[in-house]
Amino acid sequence: MNVTQVHAAGALTGESPLWDRARNVMWWIDIQGQRLLGHGLGGGTDFDIPLPSMPGFVCHADDGRLIVGLEDGLWLVAPESRAFDLLCPVEADEPRTRLNDGKVDGRGRIWFGSMDKTGSGLVIGALYCLTPGRELHVVRRAVAVPNAIAISPDGGTLYFTDSPTRRIERFELDAASGAPVAVDCLAVLPEGHNPDGASVDRDGGLWIAIVGAGHLLCLSPDGSEAGKIALPVSRPTMPAFGGEDLATLFVTSQRRFLTAPQLREELCAGNLLSLPAPVPGLPPPAFPI
Repeated sequence: MNVTQVHAAGALTGESPLWDRARNVMWWIDIQGQRLLGHGLGGGTDFDIPLPSMPGFVCHADDGRLIVGLEDGLWLVAPESRAFDLLCPVEADEPRTRLNDGKVDGRGRIWFGSMDKTGSGLVIGALYCLTPGRELHVVRRAVAVPNAIAISPDGGTLYFTDSPTRRIERFELDAASGAPVAVDCLAVLPEGHNPDGASVDRDGGLWIAIVGAGHLLCLSPDGSEAGKIALPVSRPTMPAFGGEDLATLFVTSQRRFLTAPQLREELCAGNLLSLPAPVPGLPPPAFPI
């Protein structure tokens, strides 16, 4: 598979790639570097926007702005003017946590998580859902590292992992209300294969970045392995579909935790990669403002 480096931003922890068709930009973030990054496809403008605290994810608002999950809540960001407006405070009175990973579903809800940011390993995070009416619901407490948040093409399944467990879970969502009504385990990954961010293709395949093993893993809706793509980085963090016809997979990656010899070997670490998608993806939905 032809994997190409497309945006050399040197992120400590690159995360949350998001396709912006209107701007022809692939957005992503650098968590510890506190940056909102954007790669303009086809020679377009790149962005490098400083943020006031560590971001956990970026998603779309339907008025053209972006929504960035920062340490104290969800913020609306206008990339061109760099104006920030608070959308919803989240754990603003808890100095030990930050937000991590999030996606908008087809109903306009934002599913996202929080986690300990101190490095102590405290299991003090949660999984949240923010409705279009701006009601914030706690879906699960006692979460260590929320990741692999993705929604099936039919909107009936929410995927999720608490990364240290290596369990990929699926929440069945009620057809009428969209609320979680049941949860089961889709797959358990082997030791050393740590699940991070995920995206779903148009056929329902769940593509997961596997930290440590250095590849993308695709799981079918029944949990069986449907594909695997080796990458030139050992710590990929999230895939996302973008570009023309959503036929390209973009992958963020991490420099953090790599030794000096590893960094000399992994020249693409911390940068945005791309490769042809075996199956095209779906356009990312937006939260209604």
